[in-house]
Amino acid sequence: MNALRSAAWLGTPVLLMLLSTFVSGKFSSLGLHVKRSDPSRDSYGVIALIAKNPSFSFGFRNMLSDVVWLEAVQTAGNKRVEDTDYGLLARQLNLVADLDPRFTVPYLLGGLVLSESPSHTKDALDLLARGRSSHPNDWRFPFYIGYTQYFSLGETIEAGRSMREAARLPGRPPYLPLLASRMLSEANDPQSALNLLASVAGQETDPVRRSALERRMMEVAVERDIQFLEKAMEVYRGVNGFYPDDLHDLVEAGVIVSIPKEPNGGRYLLERGGKVRSSKISHRLRVFQKK
Repeated sequence: MNALRSAAWLGTPVLLMLLSTFVSGKFSSLGLHVKRSDPSRDSYGVIALIAKNPSFSFGFRNMLSDVVWLEAVQTAGNKRVEDTDYGLLARQLNLVADLDPRFTVPYLLGGLVLSESPSHTKDALDLLARGRSSHPNDWRFPFYIGYTQYFSLGETIEAGRSMREAARLPGRPPYLPLLASRMLSEANDPQSALNLLASVAGQETDPVRRSALERRMMEVAVERDIQFLEKAMEVYRGVNGFYPDDLHDLVEAGVIVSIPKEPNGGRYLLERGGKVRSSKISHRLRVFQKK
């Protein structure tokens, strides 16, 4: 009898492990794998129901959070994040936050990656606000809120205030107070923004978030080059009375030494009225637009 009891006792962990594997497989088969070509299809309905009703999770709440989180990492980690991916990523990260509000990394990832899309800036700020509410003493949340306000919305004053809030919290890096003042005093300057991003990216240890920062650095580099070329266009026009027909005319006229290399593998194109654009990036960051 004692032998049977011992065997049953030793077998309990094995049974629990098998049950966990079975339930995990069942949850994973409830439509978690959303195709990139059809992000509008809500395949997270059952998971969302469980997130809003913890008693339905049967103790697997954290496991479900991990499953959705792994899918979110795959969505954000694509070499080229498509426009339709951002909506899917926002859905995934908010589900992770519903299931495990204390999990800090998803909030930060969402704040960085979603802010890359002009139409998903609000999603980025909403997710970061949720993180700040759950982690009021974590300096990273007001920091990345300020980052989004600055680069995605062009709200330099609000960004500086958010950075200043981050600078008052424990654990913040020593450069943060200076950074807050620089954001307020050096707005609309692409080179200062590049220096800022380089300092932040150098401190970032998460590869996905660092990749998002590096993509933003390339956008800022494009803006710097466009401003450089457009100023050269005005110099050319001041001398000749008209804009050149080709960017190479600026080099031939001695206005510039060479045309900058587009950092995304594209090229700079001349448009009417002395305007320049990148063949790879269709939008210009608001922080650098004249108001």
